[in-house]
Amino acid sequence: MDNEEVEDVPVFAPEHTAKLEKLSASLPSESVVKLFVTKAPRSFLMPWVVHKETSVTGTGFVIAGQLLMTNAHVIEDATVVEVKKHDLPKKFRAQVVCIGHDVDLALLTVKDERFWKEPTELPAVTWSSPDSFAELYSEVRAVGFPTGGSTICVSKGVVSRVDAQVYVHPRRKGVTAGTLNSPGRLPIIQIDAAINPGNSGGPAFDLGNNVIGVASSGMPKAQNVGYIIPTRIALLFLNEYLVENRWGGICETGLDTMQLENDAMREYLKMGDRTGVRVVSVAPLGAAQGKICPGDILVEVDGKIVSHENTVPVQLCEQTVDLDSCVLVTQKAKGETTNLKVLRGGEEVEVQVSFMPIPPLASRFDRYDSSPRYVIIGGLVFSVMSLPLFNEFCEQRREERRISVAHTTYFTAVKQWKESPDQEVIILLRTLKHTVNLGYNFSSTRVLERFNGETMRSLSQFEKAIATTLDGPDGKPTTEFLRFGFDDDPEEFDSLVLKSEGLRQADLELCQTHRIAQSVVLEYS
Repeated sequence: MDNEEVEDVPVFAPEHTAKLEKLSASLPSESVVKLFVTKAPRSFLMPWVVHKETSVTGTGFVIAGQLLMTNAHVIEDATVVEVKKHDLPKKFRAQVVCIGHDVDLALLTVKDERFWKEPTELPAVTWSSPDSFAELYSEVRAVGFPTGGSTICVSKGVVSRVDAQVYVHPRRKGVTAGTLNSPGRLPIIQIDAAINPGNSGGPAFDLGNNVIGVASSGMPKAQNVGYIIPTRIALLFLNEYLVENRWGGICETGLDTMQLENDAMREYLKMGDRTGVRVVSVAPLGAAQGKICPGDILVEVDGKIVSHENTVPVQLCEQTVDLDSCVLVTQKAKGETTNLKVLRGGEEVEVQVSFMPIPPLASRFDRYDSSPRYVIIGGLVFSVMSLPLFNEFCEQRREERRISVAHTTYFTAVKQWKESPDQEVIILLRTLKHTVNLGYNFSSTRVLERFNGETMRSLSQFEKAIATTLDGPDGKPTTEFLRFGFDDDPEEFDSLVLKSEGLRQADLELCQTHRIAQSVVLEYS
């Protein structure tokens, strides 16, 4: 058949092609824009350093009030953000006005009115109802600018699943479900339309061209698995920004619970036929403190029965799915009341709680609740344990690591509740060699507990104690030695001692040698 003529046959029948063209034309693609982002992340392992710039692209879409919505992971660490309409070549400078890492969402604006008005006014998208999730098996179309081309792209699929997860972005930032550092799970929609790099931040439309979610992530090792953030969460984030001009984080239960699948345990607790989970501890800074007690058995949340696995039934149109019980709290606006029923001493007790965000002991996100802060004294670099610091260490290749962030240091920060607003886990991060500290060799981080016999609770308190000791009333040290005690030292035993005299001069010399602007940075930036 090499020389045989073959008649051209259209790939689609004319009527099918016309239908596709009509469907494509009806999509509000003019509301979808491409983002060009230049990033320069800051180092927490060397907190005076900024890493090299990188460039990425992503997708955003127009919402009311001359705002653009996209993913937090698209614009995190951004130094420059530019935006381009899909049918025009000109780029406009955009500014980030709000970011929420826990919900993986961000808002931007463009000050240049020509972006919004010329050649025609940019239309805002319309949202689906936040009162319900997309129906399972309903059609969805993800619109964006994925890799593999420069023009706008539409991928079509169906809603495959509604689940509850810690979103991929905070997971990549070190937030781990099951630790006391996790704010909780959020509802998420799985679709079988492709979500590829570059799609992130784009809208997902239903057949009525309403936005049912924001494209968030895919699963590279699986076929046809993409995730979108539901409208309910997107509007929760947006509405709080419109009222408060900021995002304060999702509401958290602050309850550490254990499952009750064991028959003997349930019989011991005299639960009878009831189901539920046992409260192990309550966050001291959480709204449930004083209302829920360790040992209580949580049996209902907002009238929904809690299973032994800590799930509750959630109705999705004609389907019922079991989701983590915290979803009933995390998807609520701040100030909304949650009704809890617990079993306490064999009696049912009803409690009303207005849950709020809870500050974690290990701060979670750079430029949000965390910043590279440090104190250098005698070449010893002290900082605070945070997820950005541990995450940076984990991302380094083994041969590039100059220090080791001990897992015990990490677990000290993520396995405890924060007990007071100023409490921090102070760590000895690294040593800059100088004659004043010769003989001390540290290959791993250590948690500081005492300075000159006084318990240290925050980096600011530590710096003030150092200044009081070294800069006495006459400008001279008030004690001959500085003593540092760590969590792995025996009680009343200080494993590190420096002579006070000459430390300020040593730090000045080290800062000049290493081109460090200042020896103390305590402010959040």
